[in-house]
Amino acid sequence: MPKPIQSIFLLFLLPAVSFSQLPENFPVINETDLPGAKFSSSRIYNSSALFGYINGGAELYLEYGFSTVSVTEIEYLQGKYKMDIYKMNGPEEAFGIFSVSKYRCLDMPALAEFTCRTKYQLQICKGPYYISIINSTGSKSDSIASVTIGKILTGKIRDEELDLTGYLPGIPREVIQSKCILAKGKLGIMNGSPDHEDLFQGMTGYTAVIVKSEKAIISVKFVDDSSYNRFLDLNKLKDETIEADGRVRKIASNHLLIEMTD
Repeated sequence: MPKPIQSIFLLFLLPAVSFSQLPENFPVINETDLPGAKFSSSRIYNSSALFGYINGGAELYLEYGFSTVSVTEIEYLQGKYKMDIYKMNGPEEAFGIFSVSKYRCLDMPALAEFTCRTKYQLQICKGPYYISIINSTGSKSDSIASVTIGKILTGKIRDEELDLTGYLPGIPREVIQSKCILAKGKLGIMNGSPDHEDLFQGMTGYTAVIVKSEKAIISVKFVDDSSYNRFLDLNKLKDETIEADGRVRKIASNHLLIEMTD
């Protein structure tokens, strides 16, 4: 879900519309952590107040499960940075937003299990947090400074890293890091894997982890029997004959692994 950098930087000018205390253990940094830096007062948005910050994009965050975002501008080593720290409802929700937001990563700095760096942006997913650090110039020095900020932040997050191997048994770690998206609803599928939207038409109550490749792999887990059976009906599958299908297998109760074919 790439956005023009110019549009992103216009958000610097938006006033906050909601203030509250940050959740316990929310990662924050200040001048003590980053000597010589200047920090703006953080703007904090909770729940539906997110529309006041990213109107037009808030629905996606709310679909995944959003708690709080802290927005801070930083001046550091002659560079300017905008740091957004989103706390989602859990690690899967944070990875979901990360997975459908990253775009054409130049590399993946070893700050957490899931990272993505482009010229203008560093994105990080760790525990229930999705972090975006945007710089204004795209220079090498700004990119290095963004990693410094990111390293400080991730060092303050004590939550465990998300492990997706249960969704994708046998899939190499590097493939999961670079080629997976996670969706929990219509908007996640539309933004992350629109070619597979028909498989989930009208569906709710699921988590889909999709390996995007020439022949995609879709691991989809349902919250209950009802959602599972609706998916089977939608895709003309029968529970008792799934294994005979060849491209579909059941890896747990209400959990399917689908290997897409041409």
